[in-house]
Amino acid sequence: MGNKRVLKRARKTVIATVVGALVVSGLVSFGGGAAVAADAPPTLPPLLQRDDNVVTSDPIPTVQIDNGYVWAQTTIGSTVYAVGKFDNAREPKAKPGTALTARSNVLAYDINTGALLPFAPTVNGVIKAVAASPDGSRIYIGGSFNKVNGKDRWNIAAIDAKTGELVPGFIPSIGGSGVYALATSGTSVYAGGLFSQANGTARKNLSAFNTANGALLPWAPQTDQQVDALVMDPAGIDTIIGGRFSQINGDTGLRGIGAVDKVTGAVDTAWELPDTVKNGVGTGPSAGKSGIFGLATDATGVYGTGWAYANADVANLEGTFAAEAGTGKVRWIADCLGDHYGVYSTGKVIYTTSHTHACGTMGLHPEQSPRTHRYSEAFTADARGTLGTQPATPQYKDWAGTPAPSPYVWTPDWAVGTTTGLGQAGLSITGTGNMISIGGEFRSVNNGQFEGLVRFSTTPPEGPKDGPRLSGEKWVPTATSLVPGRVKVTIPANWDRDDLTLTYELRRAGSTTPLFTTKMDSTWWNLPAVTFEDTTAPAGSQQQYTFTATDSNGHTVSSKTTTATVAESTPAYSNAVLADGPELYYPLGTVAQDVAGTNSPILRSGATPQSSGVPKGVAGATALDGTVTGRVDTTTKVAAPSSFSAELWFQTSTTSGGLLFDFQSSATVLSKNFDRTVYMSDDGRLNFGVYNDGTKVLTTATAYNDNRWHHVVASVSPDGMKLFIDGKLDGHLPGVTKAQDYNGFWKIGNGNLTGWANAPKTTPLLGNVDEFAVYPYGLTAGQIKTHYSVGNGSTAPVAAYTATATGLDAAFDASSSVPPGSTTIAEYRWDFGDGSTAAGKTAAHTYAAPGTYEVKLTVTDSQGLVGSIKKPVVIQGANVAPTASFALSASALTITADASASSDSDGTIKSYSWNWGDGTTGEGAAANHTYATAGTRTVTLTVTDDLGGVATTTREAIVTAPAALASDEFEQPSTRGWGYAIVGGAWKIAGGTTTTTTVADGFGKLNLAAGDTRHATLNTPSIPSPALETTFRLDQAPAAGGAYIGVIARDSTAGKYLVRAWLRPDGTIWLVAHRDGTVLATQAVSGLAFAANTSYTLKVTVTGTAQASIKAKIWATGTTEPTDWQLKATDNTPLQPGGGVGLSGNRSGSSTAAAIVSFDSFRVTAAE
Repeated sequence: MGNKRVLKRARKTVIATVVGALVVSGLVSFGGGAAVAADAPPTLPPLLQRDDNVVTSDPIPTVQIDNGYVWAQTTIGSTVYAVGKFDNAREPKAKPGTALTARSNVLAYDINTGALLPFAPTVNGVIKAVAASPDGSRIYIGGSFNKVNGKDRWNIAAIDAKTGELVPGFIPSIGGSGVYALATSGTSVYAGGLFSQANGTARKNLSAFNTANGALLPWAPQTDQQVDALVMDPAGIDTIIGGRFSQINGDTGLRGIGAVDKVTGAVDTAWELPDTVKNGVGTGPSAGKSGIFGLATDATGVYGTGWAYANADVANLEGTFAAEAGTGKVRWIADCLGDHYGVYSTGKVIYTTSHTHACGTMGLHPEQSPRTHRYSEAFTADARGTLGTQPATPQYKDWAGTPAPSPYVWTPDWAVGTTTGLGQAGLSITGTGNMISIGGEFRSVNNGQFEGLVRFSTTPPEGPKDGPRLSGEKWVPTATSLVPGRVKVTIPANWDRDDLTLTYELRRAGSTTPLFTTKMDSTWWNLPAVTFEDTTAPAGSQQQYTFTATDSNGHTVSSKTTTATVAESTPAYSNAVLADGPELYYPLGTVAQDVAGTNSPILRSGATPQSSGVPKGVAGATALDGTVTGRVDTTTKVAAPSSFSAELWFQTSTTSGGLLFDFQSSATVLSKNFDRTVYMSDDGRLNFGVYNDGTKVLTTATAYNDNRWHHVVASVSPDGMKLFIDGKLDGHLPGVTKAQDYNGFWKIGNGNLTGWANAPKTTPLLGNVDEFAVYPYGLTAGQIKTHYSVGNGSTAPVAAYTATATGLDAAFDASSSVPPGSTTIAEYRWDFGDGSTAAGKTAAHTYAAPGTYEVKLTVTDSQGLVGSIKKPVVIQGANVAPTASFALSASALTITADASASSDSDGTIKSYSWNWGDGTTGEGAAANHTYATAGTRTVTLTVTDDLGGVATTTREAIVTAPAALASDEFEQPSTRGWGYAIVGGAWKIAGGTTTTTTVADGFGKLNLAAGDTRHATLNTPSIPSPALETTFRLDQAPAAGGAYIGVIARDSTAGKYLVRAWLRPDGTIWLVAHRDGTVLATQAVSGLAFAANTSYTLKVTVTGTAQASIKAKIWATGTTEPTDWQLKATDNTPLQPGGGVGLSGNRSGSSTAAAIVSFDSFRVTAAE
């Protein structure tokens, strides 16, 4: 690009209307852009769960376009201006041709409601650009037209944003094909497109006008081809230009993108992006067939979309870029293949529209077969990783290692339209606040009635409704039982348009409690298997299973129910395979499941179950039709095994060979890496290929395309590379002890045979396959012979043993092993699970440490067949006592204890017991306790481990009573009234005379004749949320009559709350809450009786502002305080500011004798 100049003028950050042919950002304050990730991690950016910054996938009802399209949009406040080609708007959700309102290529709607607004200018041609003036008073439109509201306007016009009338005095004209991009800054409006003159003066695709009078400005950069997008750089100096050109002002380094000075039009050669993004050539058959389609900005960045109908030399970006404001330095590249159109930034999230068909380099979907398009994406504004390698083709540039954003799971479904001739969905995006608006030519969204315009929000008005996509007949589990008392239930994962992680539950019929709950990530292109083995179903019983999937918003779907009969015995062949510890086992046929693990098979359309298979196989075989879809794949990508054995039965009469199985790096059949390959040549011979410093191939001398069942095992281990056919070793390369290292998938029936010796004419296999298994080690010759023999009807020996352990010593006895028929057990081999081995019918072993060890016994009979069993043996050793440890924290009278630091070095802690030092106890690793009084307490923790070991530790707890806001202990005698409280001032007596209210013998007393009511209150500073506690007694028995005794809270001129104990004549006690004379709640107190001269403690809290919450409890003084509140009430009456507090007594009018209520104490603190 020539020498770069250093910009010497300050770049000021501005807030500008951003306008492109497809991308418009209106008059909203830009949020703070994400900080640039200077050092993106050298890994693929993680695919992210949608968060609160990202809109949901729920389309929101919006005014529609009837038989047309929206090409561009801008936003002023809450009004979206949409332009394109259409004659009518249609009401939200209305069907085509109904509920129409005339609109002439431009409309306005409220983004908050989706409703069409009265704004209705008429334009006689297509509009392809719209921009808002900086003050929001007008919009500028550009396109291919010559009349607006009946008046001459050539390809550009200014319209009042409220009235739709033409702005007087602004009458520029542009001659040529049309205006396709607009941007505004200050008193200038910039236009780009395909034209040759402006206001009668020569201009080459770019011009600028004064916004006051339409006068042509000197700004006159030139491009050789069409301009499609314009934005103002947020740094305030440049205009950014996007399009399908190959140069600006003769600078051929600016291909599809460049920056020019917004005043002079000179190229800003210091702007860096064109050094990286190059989309467009000026001559030849590819001229005009690539470019930058849309541009957008936020406070810190410039964003754009690329498209190409050519190869990587013509255009190197299909996807999206992010560049830094001011410098143009590349922040990230998102190289999702497929043309991209609209782009919009919220400052935190970047949205694009496209027809993406492959985006595996950054964690989205790889290329699908057949090709599948998606039409919108959401990315982080900052870089979160680096791009992976793009498959090598001349059509696409490999951006591997370039910083990349993380994509979000946000995949609405779009039905493409045809009105533009492009066959696309969304073409432009705008937004404000928590809303975005997408315009285009789409016919529906998520199968709903949304045409041309649709809104999405982070908080949809009716809440998020879009849930998991599969249910019922479209989501079917399988249940298989090959082992007694065990049922393996598997289902492909579900998927959700805006959730990465779903929660799965499996239920068995007759129970509401899930057998299994797990969380798993999934997408529409990656549906791993969800698998659970039910070990609680009785053998021989029939069970029904149903899965549910739930997204982050609580939407739940249910699968179809599947039924399984629980096995009472294991098929002999499966028993032989499972005894040897496979990591993958596909019986095939009618059992489409991984019986050994959780990597379920995917049967493509050309692979179908057959009722017959290996003579003594399990569930029939799978027929492969010899096409590209005649294959079985594993679901989950796993690390390539270094040592392995792969085993398969096959039957074929083909004369064109084919792949039996291999291990490939990709889910497709044309992987970059493929190894561990077994295939048949055209002549029927078998080959086993491994890549180890070049290809290494073992080839049989015999042909096996005789339409009989044959057994093949291929293995690589420290013993070398081996090929076994029908139970016998056929070839061995001792020096080949490893294969290629990568992650991938096992494939049966079709893959990639490029470069292998003796490769057949066609790769897909025509034939039947059965009983595929993969082991993480090299099988022995005896194990392989056993599998082949049992598959043909022979019986293997049954291995069995008993184990006894004392301390670290264990004894093993294999006498219960059973040989078949007239054979004998010739050999016993032990693997003790700690790296030690032994031989013999009995064995003894001393372990170094306690633990659970998987002990395996392998027996070999006199015919060379083997049987194995592996089971856990627990070695306890001498128990080591646990360690007790805990932390304490105190708040007033309450302590919190946490014993999570306790430990047991050789097991687990089973119980935690607390002694609080006040005569009470507690349980649990974490516990709380509230003391009755302040002081120092000794807290003791006792822990017990799983073997009965005990440990104890103690700590001191210092608890303090909360500060009293009012209190009295009634220690100052008085014969007239109650005098002064310790805290709270003078007591005020209401009801009766002072002679009936006294203090004596440490009690505040109220003398109550029948029907009397006395209140004693303290004029303390207003207490809004008091916690009140008092202790009282009554000197009369229930037979003499009832009484109400309690406390007063929030006493003011507006009223007061009374919470009292109702001592009833029948000897029961109730709690009653009043607001003045209105009863708010009553509650009988179970287990508490009213008796003369018995002391009771009453505790009450009153809290809350907008609504008062009243709680109370009562108990016999000296007994344990109840844990829970016995009475709860709420009140909305405005007694919220607080007020005074006090005590109250009332004697029933039907009482036969006067009574004295004696209060022993009264204390008020702030409620917690």
